Amino acid sequence: MNPLLTKSYATGAIVNPCRLVKAGSADNVVIQATDGAAAYFGVSAENLVVASGDQVDVIKAGLAWIELGDTVTRGAKLKADSVGRGIPTTIVAGTTVHVAGTAMISGVVGDIIPMMVEPTVINNDTGIVTADITISTAELLALNATPKELVAAPGATKAIIPIDAQLWLDYNSAAYAGIGATEDLEIRHTDGSGQLFGTVETTGFLDATADAYRHIYPLAAEASTPVANAALVMNLAAGEITTGNSPLKVRLRYRTVDLTW
Repeated sequence: MNPLLTKSYATGAIVNPCRLVKAGSADNVVIQATDGAAAYFGVSAENLVVASGDQVDVIKAGLAWIELGDTVTRGAKLKADSVGRGIPTTIVAGTTVHVAGTAMISGVVGDIIPMMVEPTVINNDTGIVTADITISTAELLALNATPKELVAAPGATKAIIPIDAQLWLDYNSAAYAGIGATEDLEIRHTDGSGQLFGTVETTGFLDATADAYRHIYPLAAEASTPVANAALVMNLAAGEITTGNSPLKVRLRYRTVDLTW
């Protein structure tokens, strides 16, 4: 054990061996980590269960043994499950996540594997994300009554800011018909009556008899108000299309922002 990479802490609750730990309620006190929302202090040493108030050795850098709470592939970045075991980290747009380190070998639930301890934090609130969505024929034919969700609501105090959208009518064999003058495609927040991001004229697009493309880019001269915890959807402004059999593919670029800081 390298003393330069290991520190002894008091425990604020029972700490099991080979578990990720985080700060407790006071300085120099640790407890088992419960998720990826808080910074990691390291990994508890591979000895006995340590009772609350006793001292536990914590490996803060270098190689440490970690118990797994899920299937892990070597090279995966790990975070804590609800009891401090290592599980793969999933990066979600608009969510800050703490990463404990890198799995050196593969394993399954209950295995104890070597992990390179390298605590870090990933914050991608301002990063641009690309989402590819396919709207099926059945969904297009019912798009006024049932808007298609493009991006799920991001959670409380967060908002989706659309950047642009590319639309591709992947023509099959039958053009869409029954398109009226006011039956435009719309991208909105929340639902078919929410804040509008952009509109596409359907005549000359959905009734095309070959592949067709459109691009939506915000052209508003005034600033818009972000809509907190609202999904992005596509809907048909009025009526329903009657026939046709081509899927509509949407490539949407957006960022998720935190409305509080």
